[in-house]
Amino acid sequence: MDETKGQSRFEEARARTLPVHSALLRPILIGGADRELALANGVICVALIFGIGISKYTLGVVVLLLTVGHWGLVRVCRYDPFFRHVYVRHVQLRDYYVAAPSPDARRPLVHAAVPFSG
Repeated sequence: MDETKGQSRFEEARARTLPVHSALLRPILIGGADRELALANGVICVALIFGIGISKYTLGVVVLLLTVGHWGLVRVCRYDPFFRHVYVRHVQLRDYYVAAPSPDARRPLVHAAVPFSG
């Protein structure tokens, strides 16, 4: 009787495991590029067209941004889909950290190398 209870507990624990859906792990991309950067590229292109005006030079710059810019974003995102997050974190780090504690830090315990016997 105890053996069946042990087996049912094992089967019950096994039944509780749930698969993680792949949509939770995949980054959200637009055309293979990072969503925010692809939208920023599009907004810049629209701003150029409506801000400066429609001319052959403006359209040339917009076409260049939409093709080469998006192509570059796709290439970078193919290598690392989370490169934007990594870069933002990298920029926030300082170049040099002083090897000194903060003023609020606890003072270290210093023990004499040779005990004083007096």
